[in-house]
Amino acid sequence: MMATGISVIKLGIIFYIMDVFNATPSQVGYFTALWSLSYIIGCIFVRPLFSKVLPRFLMTVSSLLMCLFVLLILFTKVFELAFVYYALNGIAASFFWPPIIGWFSRDIEGAKLGKTMSYFNFSWNAGLILGPFLAGTLSAVHSKLPLYAGGLFYFMTGTLIAAASLLLPKIKRDRRSVASVDEQTSKVDSSTILRFPAWIGMFIAFGLSGVVMNIFPVFALEELFLKKEIIGVLMQSRNYIAVIVFILLGHSVFWHFKISLILACQVVLACLFFSMNFISSPLVFAVYISLIGGIRAYSYSSSLFHAISGSINREGRISVHEVLLNSGLIFGSSMGGLIYQNFSMTVVFFFCASIAMLGALLQACLYFLLRRKNGSAV
Repeated sequence: MMATGISVIKLGIIFYIMDVFNATPSQVGYFTALWSLSYIIGCIFVRPLFSKVLPRFLMTVSSLLMCLFVLLILFTKVFELAFVYYALNGIAASFFWPPIIGWFSRDIEGAKLGKTMSYFNFSWNAGLILGPFLAGTLSAVHSKLPLYAGGLFYFMTGTLIAAASLLLPKIKRDRRSVASVDEQTSKVDSSTILRFPAWIGMFIAFGLSGVVMNIFPVFALEELFLKKEIIGVLMQSRNYIAVIVFILLGHSVFWHFKISLILACQVVLACLFFSMNFISSPLVFAVYISLIGGIRAYSYSSSLFHAISGSINREGRISVHEVLLNSGLIFGSSMGGLIYQNFSMTVVFFFCASIAMLGALLQACLYFLLRRKNGSAV
């Protein structure tokens, strides 16, 4: 429900600010990047102040605040205030994701951790599939409707968690915050060095996904002359293969601690963006965007698994994971919008391909440097 609300808003708000505030491509890039920047600020500076609060309470408050700030965006006629409210929405979101990830990964490792992550990622991705379709369809009727729909999903999420906290005995009896779990000092840290290449991979994958999510819709509207509902379907396509990837990763261990797979995904990502310069068919774009979504799903799972596997400070690792994820979105959205406005989408695609190849080189160098320093491949 939360993922659906966020994905409805993220696409719907692009159409909304273009229609209501006549936003330029660079302004769209900055506006969408602002959410990720404020989310990072929330993860680093704000949410840790409430680390002793139980996850269910943080998630309930987060959901209701996100609903409030979306409604405030709808009621303002000043673009600068819309920026402020969207930033506050991002800070509120930082009270939802790190706590829920720490909550579901508590006290588990190895294959069980991978399987549990798969269930979480599947439900999250199911919301991402539904969201763009709703955003495109509702925006075609009126640009305000996706924001109302997203606000409704936020409100329902907060209500559901509050009801579960009151009615379900196991949740009601839970008295452990994520911080209280991390404070256990009896465990021995056995973290893997592969978290660093995996983090680089996720930063780049989500950075380039930021281009797909936030800049490609502008390109599709202005140059491909596609209808909003068609653009919604295109954005929806990035999650089709991702669902399959999440399921496969959750029921297998072949991808655990494999640097070769981490590197290969970056190379494939570079090839996809390079070849996007030579296509114009919406159907082919849908295939490419779906493949990019599959790589993004792997990069997300790889980063999260290798970050918390063997760690005794999962709260901290989850925060790093979330910060890098959203830093990638900021980088991709802002740079993509700036390059597109001043040059062309062709230059944007070449830029994305170059960044992916540079990332693969950086991953390889970092891995072999750490392996030599630590004397271990893991």
